[in-house]
Amino acid sequence: MDRPPVEKVPTRGSLITGYLLLIYTAIAFAAVLIIANAIISNHNVRWDLTPNQRYSLSDFDKRVLGGLTHPVKVMAFVRTEDPAYLELAELLFQAAAFTPQLQYEVIDVNKAPGLARQFGVSSYGEVVVESQGRRRDFDNARSELLIPAILQTSSNQSKHIYLTVGHGERDLFNADRNSGFSQFRGLLEQNNYQIDNVSLFAGGVPDDAKVLVSVGPEKDFLPEELAELAKYLARGGHYLVMLDPYGSPSLAKFLTQYHLEFTDQVVVDPAYRLTQGEILTTRIPLRSDNSAITRSMSGDAVMSLVRGIIVSGQPGAAGPDGLELASTIELLRSSHESWASGDPKALTTGITEYQSGRDTKGPITVGAEVNLAPATNPHIPLQQMTRIVGFGSSAFASNQFLEMLGNRDLAVSAINSLAGDDVLIASRERLNRGETAGFFVTAGQSHLLRDLGAGLETIILFAIATLVFVRRRFFV
Repeated sequence: MDRPPVEKVPTRGSLITGYLLLIYTAIAFAAVLIIANAIISNHNVRWDLTPNQRYSLSDFDKRVLGGLTHPVKVMAFVRTEDPAYLELAELLFQAAAFTPQLQYEVIDVNKAPGLARQFGVSSYGEVVVESQGRRRDFDNARSELLIPAILQTSSNQSKHIYLTVGHGERDLFNADRNSGFSQFRGLLEQNNYQIDNVSLFAGGVPDDAKVLVSVGPEKDFLPEELAELAKYLARGGHYLVMLDPYGSPSLAKFLTQYHLEFTDQVVVDPAYRLTQGEILTTRIPLRSDNSAITRSMSGDAVMSLVRGIIVSGQPGAAGPDGLELASTIELLRSSHESWASGDPKALTTGITEYQSGRDTKGPITVGAEVNLAPATNPHIPLQQMTRIVGFGSSAFASNQFLEMLGNRDLAVSAINSLAGDDVLIASRERLNRGETAGFFVTAGQSHLLRDLGAGLETIILFAIATLVFVRRRFFV
């Protein structure tokens, strides 16, 4: 019979070794916790699992914040119990974690009224951004204004846009809900542009002009003004013109020298008009993928009372002042069902029918770009060329239409492209990929939905009822 083995009795030395091993393990574990805590406290590590990366900085935000060379201080005067400021607080937290150049402070106005008075803050939600002695305020603690405000206060670069005046142009300081253009101006200011008026009659276009803009001029330009405009274009100027039907005939004639011809025909498109809308307010479904201006759009453009444009030259064609046509892009075209109407009453009555011989069948170009270079040096970079972007209407940039589908992208990207701010366009393209544009249906789509609801659905229900009747009558 086998006897069980006798267990070995631990010695004093083995006990001491065991205690030392326990102490060593405890110290090592404590050291790991301390190091991990130090790393976590100094590094913001989070994972954003939302589909549209709602809690992450965009590439544009990172580019702006990463380029900061001077400290920026942000003070948000809010009511901390107000949930409306939480989105701004989240963005401030991410921005401060991304760059040490940004410091921020959230101040409860109810608890620090003296500090609010010191900074001249009179309302809840006001945010003050300061850098290099410059200050920018915005209201309502809107997070979308934070990065543009940082860009404005931290950038030393002057980006001047000049608007021609004196010819009935639209007023970018007019806040009227329908006829004003103040929202367009606000978007440009968010992109760090300085906007001023310029009189071509009183001295021409200033040398620091990034872009010259004419928004819906109605009256003729004087010959002296057109001469100044020609001088600006001859030295590589960039010009954005939104010319409504029958507006400023002298300017339209002047632009034909540059192979950009604005016709007197207004675009009619019953198939793509907005639901229950007039035939002169339509979606513009065709756009070029070769231009960043239209490639960045989150949806179709919506235009009202738009005239056709003809690009009359091919690359190599001669232009004025020793220029020659380097490239052309037809940015926007109406649908194949549209036409350009020569009916003079169409614009006032909003009623017309296609008439062969008088009208032109679509698609009709309503937005185009021409780029010209000196004939002696045609291979200069695009930003050194003379660039003209023309649209056959100005209403798409008005307060009434700016937020419709892709209008906002179209209006702002045209400025960004002419100013050479391709980074801003690229950023908007990325954001637009995650967005859902507003829901608009054309008249044709509306009729299709009506037919499906009233016709096809009825037929299907009738067929099901017939099937049930036949089954019960003859097979049960």
